[in-house]
Amino acid sequence: MRIGIDAHYLGNQSGGNETYTRNLLRGLQRIAPPADFVLFCHPDLPQNDPDTAGFDRVNLPVESSYLRVPFVMPWLAARHRLDLLHVQYTAPPWCPCPYVVTLHDIVMLRFPESLAWKERYRLRWMTPRTLGAAARVFTVTHAMRAAIHDAYAVPLERIDVTGNALSPGCARATPEQVSAVRAKYQLPERYVLYLGLLQPRKNVHRLAEAVGRLHAHGLDHKLVIVGKKAWLYDDMLRAIAPLEAAGRVLFTGYADQEDLPALYTGADVFAFVSLYEGFGIPVIESLACGTPVLASTDPALIEVAGGGALHVDPLDVDAIEAGLVKLLTDDNARAKLLAKGGPHARTYTPEAVGQAAWAGYQKSLAQRR
Repeated sequence: MRIGIDAHYLGNQSGGNETYTRNLLRGLQRIAPPADFVLFCHPDLPQNDPDTAGFDRVNLPVESSYLRVPFVMPWLAARHRLDLLHVQYTAPPWCPCPYVVTLHDIVMLRFPESLAWKERYRLRWMTPRTLGAAARVFTVTHAMRAAIHDAYAVPLERIDVTGNALSPGCARATPEQVSAVRAKYQLPERYVLYLGLLQPRKNVHRLAEAVGRLHAHGLDHKLVIVGKKAWLYDDMLRAIAPLEAAGRVLFTGYADQEDLPALYTGADVFAFVSLYEGFGIPVIESLACGTPVLASTDPALIEVAGGGALHVDPLDVDAIEAGLVKLLTDDNARAKLLAKGGPHARTYTPEAVGQAAWAGYQKSLAQRR
């Protein structure tokens, strides 16, 4: 048996997609024979990357998805005599072996304006065909499973929920670690944290406006925004600029993975009021680090938080403001949410992702026999 995994997300700082890929590989390392897999990675990924240990690796000859998906992946699948190929979002129009696809979200239908036009039309054109020809469809929440079924009429019995996972070491940091990270990124003493890519559906401009109002409640918290610029962020940055100039907002840029627990632990609240998500990995990361979460009412975020977050309408700045004030001033509410959220977050493990994917691979291969 030979299963190929398109692992081009490794090392590209792509947020949840890279985290998903890494935890998939960590899970498979523990529950499946590594010799059964070949990973297709970008050549600049370090050879000693621990999440690829034990797997055969093949360098991708191109970076462009417009070349990789339709041309390179079928060629690699044939050259390495794959029995099954695992891709994310879109698959080659023709493939010499069966494939499974992980579809994290359907943002191209729900919030098309949050994508660059080229990506929007590529996904709209390729996704129906990809799902229709897939041996199995993987997704990350039950909310997304239902959404894919409703939008594309994929039978529910062909859709597997593989979930996401906490990365190793995602737990409450020590005071010494928090102090070191505070100095490294020049963080304020008291802050609300946002962590994720900077792109339209993350709704960071409304969050920043709400944080800017906290001083009226006697709260001197600033908003710390951690993450790299992704796409269509100019309008958002223009909206936030006055608050940044007033010292109410701090941008750190991309943060090293090993610094994330201390960033979460040092925050008084983690806020993730996204307009739309397929999962929302930072929510479980914050809960695992013991920091209360303000999240939107997006169905996937409600599912992932497991009753451990305070949810607000992401379009209502007043509601975001009120939610922040409650979490920053009501110790009883914070404690109740964390009592639910912390244990729930720790159920998301790499082993669970690996086991769900491995079961899906077996079902896909059985269809060939």
